[in-house]
Amino acid sequence: MEPIQFALAMLVIFVAYFIFGISGFGSSIISVPLLVQMYPLKSVVPMMVIVDICASLYVGRKSSKDANFKELKWLFPFSLIGMILGIYLLVKAPSEPLLITLGCFAAINGVRVLWQRNTEMREPISKWWAAPFGFFGGTFTALFATGGPIYVSYLGLRINDPKALRATMAFAIFSLTFLRLTLMLVTGLILSWPVIGLAICLMPATFLGIWLGTHVHTKLSNAAMRVAYGSILVFAGTMLLIRQL
Repeated sequence: MEPIQFALAMLVIFVAYFIFGISGFGSSIISVPLLVQMYPLKSVVPMMVIVDICASLYVGRKSSKDANFKELKWLFPFSLIGMILGIYLLVKAPSEPLLITLGCFAAINGVRVLWQRNTEMREPISKWWAAPFGFFGGTFTALFATGGPIYVSYLGLRINDPKALRATMAFAIFSLTFLRLTLMLVTGLILSWPVIGLAICLMPATFLGIWLGTHVHTKLSNAAMRVAYGSILVFAGTMLLIRQL
């Protein structure tokens, strides 16, 4: 492993989990598009599973009491179906068209969130929207570890309390990461010492980023949280599109 390459990976992980500490999501969709420029996609995705589990355990044990579990009960069954498809595509299919799709989705949705940052949500959308959001969220989570924007798009239209939204997203990522871990153990994607070793080496940057982000989170207003979400989505979507196009 090149020292400069590893130092850049540490910086990417620190920034990604600083944002995760603030918002409860965003770590993978920011880090994966950058890390795949240094490491193979099939190494980055399972490595992020290991890091995400540790990060979600750290955040989830502090904020799970604020999570809205009723919303997650609707998302998870459809997410599992999407994950099964995503794991199959990760093994079999080319990634470029799907990454372009996700990049467009993230960037457009980020612009929408920023545009509406100062408006209050009027009526929550129907819970039946959990079906498409859960399915596509599960698919992209398994494929690229980047389903967070899809889940926050749905949950942000169902939950108006920023504290509850952050806690619900953190718990969702924790639970879905365990599902991804199970599927990747079955397929053998995660049973690689280089993958496990890289994840362990990146842990200090992970926890430092979360710790700082969590302290910043307590000082943010509802409007500021929406700016954070929107900015994450626009940045992540743009990075995906730049890499692919």
